Amino acid sequence: MAYITLPTFVGYSASSGPSRSAFVRRQRRLYEDPARAAFNYYRRAATAVRAGRAARQDEVAMRSLVHHADDRTRPHYSAIAEGWLRYLGRRDPKLVEVGRARVPLGELEVGVSPQLGLRKSTGRRYATWLYFKEEPLSRDAAQLALWLLDRGLPKILPGAEPLVVDVRRAKEFALTPRDRERLRPWAHSEASAFMTLWDAA
Repeated sequence: MAYITLPTFVGYSASSGPSRSAFVRRQRRLYEDPARAAFNYYRRAATAVRAGRAARQDEVAMRSLVHHADDRTRPHYSAIAEGWLRYLGRRDPKLVEVGRARVPLGELEVGVSPQLGLRKSTGRRYATWLYFKEEPLSRDAAQLALWLLDRGLPKILPGAEPLVVDVRRAKEFALTPRDRERLRPWAHSEASAFMTLWDAA
């Protein structure tokens, strides 16, 4: 059984051609030698978003994130800060605790750890995965993430709904009942293809 995280599986699905093989090879090396794991570039951004929501001081938290960034990360954190504040707008969702889950897809297991649990003004709760990267999140990749979140909800946030936010573009994605069944065979086929490359790596 191979294990990867949701962002890794989404990144794999968004890749194509020979780059897929190289992507899986890198992941297998990290899996076999965890000490080589790459620095989580966006952990500080996720922490700042959570802290801002918890204190209902989002602008202060985003200013602090940008202020303490170095020259290399500041443009990225600035784009994230602007996007998150634009996404919130007049929204004032409350934080709720979320857990973690592992979703089995044949011989592949995907770790699902949303950064936020949000309760909107309607009372509906959402297990929310934040996408921070510079490249826009495609609808297909967002739906794969939503499907995985949905599968993990019993352990992550029972009774909630999955939500994905492309933070830089202040764009949210949700899952429809029709998507749940439509996406299932595709997610399993992507996992099977991943394992084929994994075994050959």
